[in-house]
Amino acid sequence: MQRSYFWILYGHLAFACLFVGGMTFFSLLVRSLKSRLSPEEFAGEIASILRFYHPFILICMGTLIMSGAWYLTGIKIAMGASFGTIFVPLGLKLGVVFLIVMGLSFQFFGLGLRLTRGTGPAGNGRPIGDGTPERLKIIRWVEIANFVNIILALLAVFFGLSLSKGF
Repeated sequence: MQRSYFWILYGHLAFACLFVGGMTFFSLLVRSLKSRLSPEEFAGEIASILRFYHPFILICMGTLIMSGAWYLTGIKIAMGASFGTIFVPLGLKLGVVFLIVMGLSFQFFGLGLRLTRGTGPAGNGRPIGDGTPERLKIIRWVEIANFVNIILALLAVFFGLSLSKGF
């Protein structure tokens, strides 16, 4: 394989660390802020954090998908007919990545935009205090979706690492 494929792999691993680490940090940050701030302040702070967090995670996931596809093309060429030996862990990893993309789409666009754009029950020109219970409910669902995505991401990392050793 060409030397550039090793750089793609290292970049893929670095973005995987940023992806899982960023999601874990967000979960810890939400729990910390929840105990320190009033409900109105907490909802506002989380909405502000999501304006950075969601694009950051989206960039990480996009880079992971593109670098993984690029690296996989080189692996397929290099392995030739023996490429079928990694079918099971690769298929499982790609299936988990599909579930992650679906989960992130729900988290970003189904939940996150309702908090950051002020649409839904907490927005539409109403005072922030009027919609705080609804915002807190959405934030709780963001936490749950983020936790599920962390578990799926760790599963994808496991399947990715098992590509070199198999099952």
